[in-house]
Amino acid sequence: MSGGFFYLYAMIPQLHLLNWGMGVESTAILVRWMRSPQSRPFNDFHNLIVLAAQTGDEMGKTKSLCENYLFPLMRDHKVRLVQVAKASASKLDGYIILSDTHQPYELHIEGYFPLSRDLLQSGTVPRLGRPHICAQRWKGEVLDAWISDHITEAFGPYLGYNADEIKRAGKADGYTCQGHQFLYPLIEWGWTRDDCTEYLYRTLGVLWRKSACSYCPFQQKQAAIARYNRDPKAAGFTLLMELNALAFNPQMHLFSSGTAYDLMLKSSNQAALDELEQLLRQLQWAIYHVQRTYKQLIGKNGKPYVNSDRNVVLVDEGKKAQMESKLEVICQRHHASTEDLHGKRCYLHRRQEGIYPAFEEFYVVAPKLAKNKCRNLKAFEQNWRELTGPAKPVQLTLFVP
Repeated sequence: MSGGFFYLYAMIPQLHLLNWGMGVESTAILVRWMRSPQSRPFNDFHNLIVLAAQTGDEMGKTKSLCENYLFPLMRDHKVRLVQVAKASASKLDGYIILSDTHQPYELHIEGYFPLSRDLLQSGTVPRLGRPHICAQRWKGEVLDAWISDHITEAFGPYLGYNADEIKRAGKADGYTCQGHQFLYPLIEWGWTRDDCTEYLYRTLGVLWRKSACSYCPFQQKQAAIARYNRDPKAAGFTLLMELNALAFNPQMHLFSSGTAYDLMLKSSNQAALDELEQLLRQLQWAIYHVQRTYKQLIGKNGKPYVNSDRNVVLVDEGKKAQMESKLEVICQRHHASTEDLHGKRCYLHRRQEGIYPAFEEFYVVAPKLAKNKCRNLKAFEQNWRELTGPAKPVQLTLFVP
């Protein structure tokens, strides 16, 4: 977009929307608009709405930075800030408005239905190998819904993609909300992330931190170590989430390089390990019955990929030692042995890697956090019978990457 196009926007008295992610880039846009009138694509701050979606798991440092350094500026300029949050795990339940004010004092990082609650109840963690579905569901969908309900015509939303993210911006253009066009001030200005960080430090006198959920896996190893050393409570909660996910899938470690537990152990973050133990002492435990199926499909790009589905059922609950004793009884009944793999478990059937279709079945002792879960129980049970039933032997095929 040319500078002349931005100048043309300033001549039109219409609403402008900024999707503010609370991080370095979008905060730099907002601060520059407040500090440098010539940079604004609007005449008056009455024409600007700043939108923020709260996942419920934002780092505490973000709250401190925003409330102490950014909000005083926003109050001075009477900038309208709307904070929204997902009402439940279901998109059908919509969103909650946490705050809508021209005088913001509090950043509502508590959200309403936290993403972490959904992840714990589902027994999983954010997936590294897929798009940021967590951001799409807990941020993008919520912001789009609010815009659809309250805005008919507006410029934007403006997004904080920087000058090094032109390709990313091109992909984002395919996800616009009801005809609204995404706009990218930083790309227009030629600002990189480093430029934004330097600008905020120069104007506010503070090093602005990356905005993220406390357990976010989309970060470099050293950055993760530093973050968890700064906030042992967030680190302990991250370990709990990962432990819960590993119980249901031993391959569901948080980072591509391995588990968050190993990362904190090797970095000598004893405070985080102690926090995990304290959290575990407060919880009830349970025995879960897990059935999982795998099948090979062909994607739109012609390449094969693996799709899995599972049925999780809570079969008993109580103290940890009691659950482990009852698991031994279950294992003996099925002539299976127990093993300690991210929690006590016993396999009734173990899948063979690289062969599809496939299935696995096991019992596991885990914190009582996950709920009974199956996307489509009727379809799953039918598929399970087809895979395991003696009348129809399974045709196995090798997976070809």
